[in-house]
Amino acid sequence: MVKNAGGKRTKSQGRKYVGTTSQKGVRYATQEGEIYAAVTKLFGGDNCEVLCSDGILRICIIRKKFRGRGKRDNIIAIGVWVLVGLRDWETNNKRQKCDLLEVYSETDKDTLKGNSSLNLTLLCKISEDKMDDNNDDICC
Repeated sequence: MVKNAGGKRTKSQGRKYVGTTSQKGVRYATQEGEIYAAVTKLFGGDNCEVLCSDGILRICIIRKKFRGRGKRDNIIAIGVWVLVGLRDWETNNKRQKCDLLEVYSETDKDTLKGNSSLNLTLLCKISEDKMDDNNDDICC
């Protein structure tokens, strides 16, 4: 009789990513070139438009880490707060580009708002406008 080799090891592959979620702390902008932003538009592919806390609209490049399998915990939608890294090496007359570094959840937003050393009034206004737009859609 032929020995059963065990198939294609799909059970071990299925268990590979079980329980890997860990409690992480809130990441702050510690280095030069990191800035807080809020998503204003979603473009196709890996691009979106963000309004940074300094008041400049930039095009954000969504890295591979936040797409595909990693998208589950990092949903990017309009009004979501993100941490972006500025590209100082890219100089042209077009709109500036930046890279996505972190996506903040609602609890992370509350933690950032509680930090008194950060100036996030512009981002708070964007979030409030987004919430008002969603409430208008529900009422009508």
